[in-house]
Amino acid sequence: MSKFLQMNSHDNTKDSASSRRNFLKTSAVLGTAVALPSFAMRAAANKNSNLRILHIGVGGIGSMQRGNLKRHAKVEFAFLCDVDSNSLNQVGKELPKAAKFKDYREVFEKHLDEFDAVIVDTPDLHHAPMMTRALAAGKHVYGQKPLVHQLDELRMIREILAKRPNLHTQMGNQRACYTGRMQAVEILKSGQLGKPVEAHVWTGTVSRGHYFDAAWRALPPAKPVPAHLDWDLWNGPLQKPMPYSDDIAPRRWRSYWKTGGGQLADWGCHLIDLLYFAFDMPAPESVQTNTIRPSNDSHSAYNQSTITYPGGNGFARDKFVMHYNDNGLNPSWAALGLPALREGSNRTLVVCTEGTLLLEPSGKMKIFRKGKQVTNEPMPKVAPRNHWRDWVDCCLGNEKPLWTPFGIGSRITEPALLAVKATRFPGQELRWDAANYRFTNNDQANKTIVSRDYRNGFEPA
Repeated sequence: MSKFLQMNSHDNTKDSASSRRNFLKTSAVLGTAVALPSFAMRAAANKNSNLRILHIGVGGIGSMQRGNLKRHAKVEFAFLCDVDSNSLNQVGKELPKAAKFKDYREVFEKHLDEFDAVIVDTPDLHHAPMMTRALAAGKHVYGQKPLVHQLDELRMIREILAKRPNLHTQMGNQRACYTGRMQAVEILKSGQLGKPVEAHVWTGTVSRGHYFDAAWRALPPAKPVPAHLDWDLWNGPLQKPMPYSDDIAPRRWRSYWKTGGGQLADWGCHLIDLLYFAFDMPAPESVQTNTIRPSNDSHSAYNQSTITYPGGNGFARDKFVMHYNDNGLNPSWAALGLPALREGSNRTLVVCTEGTLLLEPSGKMKIFRKGKQVTNEPMPKVAPRNHWRDWVDCCLGNEKPLWTPFGIGSRITEPALLAVKATRFPGQELRWDAANYRFTNNDQANKTIVSRDYRNGFEPA
């Protein structure tokens, strides 16, 4: 955990009151598989008490989460957990009253009644085991994106939530609360640009860098494990452990099949979420990903996915299609009737019947009508919200809308996982039965890209 389990760092964000209406609609699509919206629940914690937190993964993005949560007067970090003793001890100096542990399971076994909520800031492979254990134990959870690592783990999260309607959850896609992104949601939701026709989403370049390794790379040679790092616990649920390498930990684990989801899963929840907040998105019905060649260890690149949804009910066509690419692969501007644009990475473009919206992660947007960019489009007013504070307030019984409870967070994660998993079956349309978490036309895909086995002692609850 710590820097060895860190995620991408992001900064403060705000929320929108429209999420109340949106989540009521979108969660209805999943029926009983999704928990009631967080703002409609009764929190377990007393309004007058502190929220006692177990923080798993204290470095990297964990530092950012903690910094924001510490601003809330009623937050108490009761337990810190990390497999990296250097980071654990460093944060322990910052929070001397917090008890420090290397193995999160020990905290659950010995101190279950001494914390109210859990923050999971770890690599993707740990998400489902940690989050389901916390939820099953009756703890509120703030969990990093993507919510889970495997498609079948979506079911695990949803089933526990359905049994625990009093719990408050929030997925860590805090960019959704930037003012510009909230305004984009309102523009699309209100029909200001007409009915949605299709969407184009693309991530950044897949190359070796700070957070990612090169595509199609074999596992790096094993190196000596640093004395301050418990590599066995870092591997957690993996039945066959990864070799230690500083090319894997602390950051580039994102690029490897067994530990992360590559660009498509890592950025998907920051880019695809716009569609789920703005529209009544049904479950995807199929995915097809074209790639140069499948990968074994690290993820592939130049992936072009087509995810198809049932249309109608507010959509312009009988099918709604999202084109989701990595490596900065832009759509054809000419085919969309748009001027030639010089756009960077990580964009969400939504084509509607009366205009097109192009959104950056920061919330900066461009709007086009009749093929030309307009600069005087009316911008809706949105109420400022705080992704972390709102979650804490809900946990303490002060109910308010949350942008991304796990019910909708799991739905945002679903197409991102479908896109990356389908790279193992390039060019094949995989028909997805979302209700049963299986593909209806490919048994081999069901056997290899839907679920995984877990090491004894690290299974999901």
